[in-house]
Amino acid sequence: MSRPILALTLAISAGLIGCVAAATAPFHSPTFAAKYFCPEGSSHQVSQHKASWNKPGETGISIECVDENGAAQGSRELETRGFWTLAAIYFLPALAVLLLTAWLIGSLRRRTRAL
Repeated sequence: MSRPILALTLAISAGLIGCVAAATAPFHSPTFAAKYFCPEGSSHQVSQHKASWNKPGETGISIECVDENGAAQGSRELETRGFWTLAAIYFLPALAVLLLTAWLIGSLRRRTRAL
């Protein structure tokens, strides 16, 4: 595989991993995600709820930002801003891991060809 195609493949893969991680961030790390979903001066409140489409024993999670006056703002209004910020944050470690893996595979191939 040529280097430009490999670089493009790694960048796209890291972008996909970053987007999936950002989309699931409220589930696996709600406190971290709330920093990017909630505006300055507000705190976050994580709550679980059971929706009509959930299976028995399954719950959903939602993040609400609460301002100084106690008014809650649902995360739906904040999803776009928070999503792209989190996707960028998760993109860099994913890209680093993929680049390291590609480098290791390439160096192993070079060693086996030399033998």
